[in-house]
Amino acid sequence: MNKEKIEKLLFIVPTCLFLLTISIFPFLYSVYLSLFQAKLTKMHKKFFIGWENYQYILFEDDIFPTAIKNTFMIAFSSITIEIILGFIMAKIFFEIRHLKISNVLRTVTIMPIMLTPLCVGLVFLYILNPTLGIFSYILETFFGIEPFAYLGKPIPAKISIIAINSWQWTPFMMILLLAGLMTVPNEQYEAAKIDGANWYHVMTKIEIPSILSFVLLGVVLRLIECIRLFDIIYVTTRGGPGIATEVMAYFTYRTEFRSFQVGTGSASAVIILIISLIVTTIAVMLLRKVEKNEDFS
Repeated sequence: MNKEKIEKLLFIVPTCLFLLTISIFPFLYSVYLSLFQAKLTKMHKKFFIGWENYQYILFEDDIFPTAIKNTFMIAFSSITIEIILGFIMAKIFFEIRHLKISNVLRTVTIMPIMLTPLCVGLVFLYILNPTLGIFSYILETFFGIEPFAYLGKPIPAKISIIAINSWQWTPFMMILLLAGLMTVPNEQYEAAKIDGANWYHVMTKIEIPSILSFVLLGVVLRLIECIRLFDIIYVTTRGGPGIATEVMAYFTYRTEFRSFQVGTGSASAVIILIISLIVTTIAVMLLRKVEKNEDFS
């Protein structure tokens, strides 16, 4: 028994040390730094100020509240678009699942997920270029719309970020919803056909209730991803124009590595973590409630 316990410890300890090094220690160190006024270039001269960094970010700073609003606006808009388009795509693939070419089409469809957000941002940065971009060429050639700086004006910049984010992650939502549609028993479709139900009744009464847990799972995972959205913003708009597309993750980066305010940046990182925990906890509670209702029914 002692030998078995030692063997178990030898397997567990390296993993625990790895997690401690890359996650727990940086988090605790961030909490520690958030209580100090410290500059990245003068870390040896930091001094304790308590909760002043949190007070400044939440109640005195004008940018961080805007970053919170922008983050959740982008998250809500992107996830809504992804659910709608993802369901439509999932429904199409569900209907053609018996065709051999459907596997190839699914593989092609999920390719945007395989790309890193940095590459996606760079690609769309060239596409939306007002002078050389293909988007400007299409609008001017076919619709007669004069090109302008799509990423240089507040509303077009926000729409562009939402479109880029949705383009990359809609296939992810499509995979989840397609998996949900595959779980719907064929007997329900046959019963609906016998009762004379049309496509709308089948969708609202059978399919959507059956895949609701899959939708909530996708919302939880996408919320986590959107809260830490950084790469696309960094490549395309840098939070601009002004602070129109400033998000929480980019605010933290800019505060720590542009302004060198490590204490303030660490405080914002801790706040982002707390917001993430609150949002995901609520979403997981809803997911469990839906699953219990499904089991009960």
